[in-house]
Amino acid sequence: MIEFVDEAVSAYHHRTRPQYQRLLDHVEHAPAATIIIWHMDRLYRQPRELEELLDLLDARPVRVESVQGGLFDLNRHEGRLFARQLVAFANYESAHKGARVARAHQQRAHRGLLHGGTHYGYHQNGSLHPDQSKILRRIIDHYLTGLAPTVIARELTATGIPAPADGPKWNATTITAILTSRRVHLRAGEHHGTWEPIITEEESALIRALQIAPRRDPARSSTTLLGGMAYCSTCDNRLVSGVTHRGQRIYRCRTHPTSCGQVTADMTQTDQAIITHLTALHPLRTERPPLRPPASILTTLTAATSALHETARQYGAATITRETFLTHRLRLISIIEASDIELHRHLQHRILQHYPDAPATMTSLSISRQRTIINALASKITIDPRRPGNDIKSRLQIHTRT
Repeated sequence: MIEFVDEAVSAYHHRTRPQYQRLLDHVEHAPAATIIIWHMDRLYRQPRELEELLDLLDARPVRVESVQGGLFDLNRHEGRLFARQLVAFANYESAHKGARVARAHQQRAHRGLLHGGTHYGYHQNGSLHPDQSKILRRIIDHYLTGLAPTVIARELTATGIPAPADGPKWNATTITAILTSRRVHLRAGEHHGTWEPIITEEESALIRALQIAPRRDPARSSTTLLGGMAYCSTCDNRLVSGVTHRGQRIYRCRTHPTSCGQVTADMTQTDQAIITHLTALHPLRTERPPLRPPASILTTLTAATSALHETARQYGAATITRETFLTHRLRLISIIEASDIELHRHLQHRILQHYPDAPATMTSLSISRQRTIINALASKITIDPRRPGNDIKSRLQIHTRT
């Protein structure tokens, strides 16, 4: 006897059922077979699936027996008549039930209640889960101090914290889904959620703005302090890490047609020079100008990004000239960049609050956190080509953030 089970895959929805397809293949190639099922509507809930099965029965001596729901001889016309009636009623029942469930979810959304499935970090009544909410808060804090979703997922996996689906491994997609979920931002459809909040409105606006803003340097995957963050002063390309034939770890111009290939710098000496410079700089950063409200930054970024996409669409449809497109594009990009600077100031403020002794204690932190601190204090780091007698300090140009 061979058992075919499609676990947690509905026969009603138009989804692929691998085990059901295996069953049909087996029946098609078997000289004779008997299919035993619990109930007819567990085998199919779509009329097309029944007809597909009946076509097989026309050419194969196959019997279908059900434990519940009465006896149907699908090899006889009367049995097929009852089976077709049953599948029609089962299809109606599923559609009607689905409409009722959807309506119930819609009503809960109008009332500002949690609806639809499970919600990581929350109980069904809208109160915070004591353990999962701490993980949610940890994800939010890490993200708002500059860590990328990939890094957050890697750290959660390393600590052995179960993922939402009880899997052993977190991934960046799961982290991003949590950060952008309506429940975290207290939204129920178009309505304001009434469940227990886990973030402030300011944090919600910051997270949504970060999803729109250009990608940040610390978010680039790197196991080194300055990989993908430092630039060549000659060709202005990003520097990457490498190893010489002698085993010396260096930063160098990446292999690219526009790279000059003139810059190499010892990694250990460069990292130490950067940390020393920022350690002397950090205590001076005590007074900061007022921060622009995150909601205002979000509004500006959303509008400018939408306008940029619309301008590109118009140019693609040939409704505006190339000159008009370039003019609008330049103006909109400048707005996005200015808003991104304001957004970065919020991140900088949070990072320096989270690490009050940074960068004096940077070496005790992970590389990912060190990169966020460097990015909070330095807007750009460039390295000049090596010249006779030049040490690494004289080759570094560090543009500090204001």
